[in-house]
Amino acid sequence: MYYLNYIEMIEIKNKILKSLKKEPNNYNINLKLGMIYINQVNYNQAKLIFKKLISLDKNRYEGYLNLSNLLSLEQEFEKAENILKKYLKYNDYNKNIISALATHYYNLNNFEKLENVIKKYIHTEENYFLFFSNAILLERDREVEKEIFFLEKSINCNKNFWPAYEKLFYALERTNKLEKLYSLITISKKIFKNNYKLKYYEALYLFRRNKVDEAIEIINTNKIENEFIKSNQSTYLINLYDLLSRINLKINKNKFSLDFAIKRNSISIKLEQNKKYNKDILLNLIKEYKLFYKSFKFKENLNNEAGLFHDNLTFLVGFPRSGTTLLDSILRSHSKTYLIEELPYLINLRHNFFKNNSLEELSTMSLEKKIMLQKEYFNSFNYSKEKFIIDKFPLNLIELGFIKILFPKSKIILALRHPLDTILSCVLTSFKINEAMANFENLNTAAHFYNEVFDLYKVYENSFKANIYKIKYENVVQKFDIEIENLLNYLNLEFENSVKNYHITAKNRERIFTPSYNQVIKPLYKNSINRYLKFSETDKIKHLINRWIAEFGY
Repeated sequence: MYYLNYIEMIEIKNKILKSLKKEPNNYNINLKLGMIYINQVNYNQAKLIFKKLISLDKNRYEGYLNLSNLLSLEQEFEKAENILKKYLKYNDYNKNIISALATHYYNLNNFEKLENVIKKYIHTEENYFLFFSNAILLERDREVEKEIFFLEKSINCNKNFWPAYEKLFYALERTNKLEKLYSLITISKKIFKNNYKLKYYEALYLFRRNKVDEAIEIINTNKIENEFIKSNQSTYLINLYDLLSRINLKINKNKFSLDFAIKRNSISIKLEQNKKYNKDILLNLIKEYKLFYKSFKFKENLNNEAGLFHDNLTFLVGFPRSGTTLLDSILRSHSKTYLIEELPYLINLRHNFFKNNSLEELSTMSLEKKIMLQKEYFNSFNYSKEKFIIDKFPLNLIELGFIKILFPKSKIILALRHPLDTILSCVLTSFKINEAMANFENLNTAAHFYNEVFDLYKVYENSFKANIYKIKYENVVQKFDIEIENLLNYLNLEFENSVKNYHITAKNRERIFTPSYNQVIKPLYKNSINRYLKFSETDKIKHLINRWIAEFGY
């Protein structure tokens, strides 16, 4: 129902009231009156009408649906939910009620209840919102191909449901399905005219196809930045600044690239949902670790300790943007490896341990406790015992002490890259904000974080005889065969030609869950080496990290 002007409402309301004198219990006339009250923002009267409708006919859905919507509007969420459930007591199914219930749980981020609704009703009939909701859950579970399938089903059911298009644009671009992305954009332009979010995705697609001038023209002609600012679309403004940063990097306008990246980072960190990720949380943890592990006495015979150790377990660590995703794709191409990409299994293990224990408890951890935690770790994922397990989570670098206590036989690969290139890339990259990524707002905060992380690394290096294999991004790019053969030797793996085709492996994956998703599908390129030289701003932080430049031989 459209919103009426004052005179229209009075006229219609008077007609309805006259009709009700003749037929006070007429369902449809009462429904019209309820909608008039909504137009007048007289929610209390509207609620009374909708309650009356429920009492008049418990099998019709309109009273339940509108009453629930009003209760949600007033943040009476439990009451709103109960009204929808009340309808379902009398009726097995109604697509409007089910969609409303799913929407209710979706808006409250109650994914457990949402999942129950989906499981119960998704096969009942073609329901666009159930398909959409199921896609959201599949995104959470990283089942990307299934996610795309259900987003497409949602759109097929409701051609005008914009949120499904949004999600599908994002999924197709992140999975490098650019042809499908183009087709969807073409279709969407006929349905959603003057939609600035759609224009952003069109510009993103053109950039991905190296049509930079066309992308810039769309952004400027449509004044997309102004539209996002005016409509307070912070998330899209972040996405746009990221795209503008990448565009300016592409055309060698490096200062503009960095400026847009910093603007993006600043907005992202200040988003309401990101305020809880204070950068000091992780910095304080690192300080605690430094103090503890400086005095911690690692057993000299750790590698000989009995227990449930997996001899083929390796941790791939490094500061973000040091080439870990490239190494992941290379090692993933080997027939005898099993790669875990950026899933916080070890972090979760550490969290579980410290729920009831302090750092000091690590000194006295029993073998039984270690074995229990090891089992918990290995039970977190499916793997073949014949495969070499490689857990790639860059900032497990911070957890090397915990790793060596718990998995003393494990190997560690440390990915290195020129510190200035690493720090610059961290600032230029659009990360999902957490306690670590909150440190990448600008070059100074990133350099400080880099210092703290590697200070801790040196504590680890001095505290135990670490079996750590250091590999430089620059050497991998410039001397691929030699570097990768040496790396495989360290892992006791034979060289396979398949590792040379890592970009094909990356292309064939459902989705790469790191910011390098669009880079590792390409053959080796060298233009990221010494990129910092093109940014004069890096001169201002060089003195902060000179010791690491020297330490790592740059």
